[in-house]
Amino acid sequence: MKERYRIMARVPEGQGEPPEVIRGKSSTNKVYFCDDPDLQWYKDNVPCRNACPAETRIPEYIDAAARGDYEESYEINLRDNVLPHTLGRVCAHPCESACRHGFDGMGEPVSICWLKRSGADLKIASPKIAVAPSTGKKVAVIGSGPSGLAMAFDLAVWGHQVTMFEGFEKAGGMLRYGIPRFRLPEEVINEEIDQILGLGVTLKTGRWIGKDITLEELTKDYNAVIMAGGSSVPTKLNISGDDAKGVMHGLDFMNKVNTGEIMSVGKNVVVLGGGYTAMDCARSSYRLGAEKVTVVYRRSRNEFKVDEREMRETAMEGVDFQYLLSPHEILKGADGGTQGIVFSRMRLGEPGKDGRRSVEAIPNTFSTFKCDTVLAAIGQAADKSPFGGDFKMNDDYSTQIKKVFVTGDYATGPRDIITAVGLAHKTARKVDEFLTGRQRHGESARMTVYKQTEPGSYTGWKSIKGNFFDLLPRQDMFALDLEARRDQNAEVDLGYNEEETHLQGERCYLCNHNIVIDEKMCILCFNCVDVCPYNCIQMLQENHVHVKKDGKYEPEKKGHTYMIMDEKNCVRCGLCIDVCPVPCMGMEKTEIEKTFTP
Repeated sequence: MKERYRIMARVPEGQGEPPEVIRGKSSTNKVYFCDDPDLQWYKDNVPCRNACPAETRIPEYIDAAARGDYEESYEINLRDNVLPHTLGRVCAHPCESACRHGFDGMGEPVSICWLKRSGADLKIASPKIAVAPSTGKKVAVIGSGPSGLAMAFDLAVWGHQVTMFEGFEKAGGMLRYGIPRFRLPEEVINEEIDQILGLGVTLKTGRWIGKDITLEELTKDYNAVIMAGGSSVPTKLNISGDDAKGVMHGLDFMNKVNTGEIMSVGKNVVVLGGGYTAMDCARSSYRLGAEKVTVVYRRSRNEFKVDEREMRETAMEGVDFQYLLSPHEILKGADGGTQGIVFSRMRLGEPGKDGRRSVEAIPNTFSTFKCDTVLAAIGQAADKSPFGGDFKMNDDYSTQIKKVFVTGDYATGPRDIITAVGLAHKTARKVDEFLTGRQRHGESARMTVYKQTEPGSYTGWKSIKGNFFDLLPRQDMFALDLEARRDQNAEVDLGYNEEETHLQGERCYLCNHNIVIDEKMCILCFNCVDVCPYNCIQMLQENHVHVKKDGKYEPEKKGHTYMIMDEKNCVRCGLCIDVCPVPCMGMEKTEIEKTFTP
């Protein structure tokens, strides 16, 4: 995060300490570029929420979980990202990379993902979500994976009559058929889906669009049709021998494992790819009896798409990793079975537009691995055949076919679950506007101020006993012992208990809270500046402060003494409030919520 200075107070000339004392305390050679916050500034100042594609109210649900209000924590996640159980287990958690607690010198990020799971696992009852009066509009959602479930949730809550169409026998899409049960138990998926069906959503399974029913037929019966299926068309290897027995695409393999069609694998398995599907294939192969499992990636470890913990857990299960190797040829035996795979050795080139370094083959350098199974988890794409080929997507996610919209992987290509949910929210709002002719969605802010209290002001916004929450270490998730992991259906990550949830939740700085000063009362005593452990607060003369106005930073020249806050490093400890002798300082909580007008 860049430097981020907020004006807390403009203290008029003549107020507080004598001018010569103020000048001595506010001496600096630096010019500070400061903001008067608006609603967008407050949103941007919560880096975790800002990084979440679904704009999940992260500080709010973590605070609720830390206080033991698991039902509130769960409901916030349910409304914001629809799938709390699922995302609390398998979210890509871009929020944690953005977490202020993980900044240089600040420690490790808060366990945002796992605390989401705590609310879902530890709740006693699920909330009853109110549904708006019926609009009389019928909507068909094609696909019941993350995108389809999020679309169905939103549109049903807003009063539309929703029918989900799913080609497989059960709903869930890649959640049920692509992710292994040791990572995402089936009963968890069922609970998420039942929650959505309970809103009045109709589910029709075993109906493939383009085969059992066409888009044109659906547009006759529904006021809107949303293509929300995931990426189901595998990327082919396109190398010699890729038709050998024992060669399979990663998602096809996971589908057959999850449905019980595959109960065992070969002795020596090679997995191609560097994402979570590759890890799922490797770890499933270990559980299905493989003696040797090797993950091979064409780039280096630095470009690997999974986090370090996932790599560690995979390696602990005996999986080997090889890098800078690209598949060149699969060796077939006389019976057509796989006997090995030849790789070209690669080297890294210059970074591309996405920041990732390109790769190129080193001429005439090869390496051969013996194996009897090759699982290619190298990518996939959405099935465009229902459109009769390609399609055009407009800015509102509509297509060239009247009443037909796209979302999820159809709109972006293969993405993670939270990205699919976030885009589904945006698409749903556009569809709702199309159906009703109205803009029924907005947002509001609610402010709460906590004043100075004894024995510590932090007790107003924190539930922990003792002002040391910024020093608490991150607790890794407890996991199943290795000897118990051969069971494909045994969940590996065990979740936090109530005590761990409380302590890990209290690590959150609650970045939706901000120090405020009543500038009419401030005496410029400098106590808050002195006590701040991270040097966040500055007292400055006006010639050292430029304020943003109409997009430009300029001095105000009104004779003020400024109290400003460095938002980048503030941990919301409240020590500045405690030492204020007036007292004129407080902690303001800003809760920004989505609004809906029926």
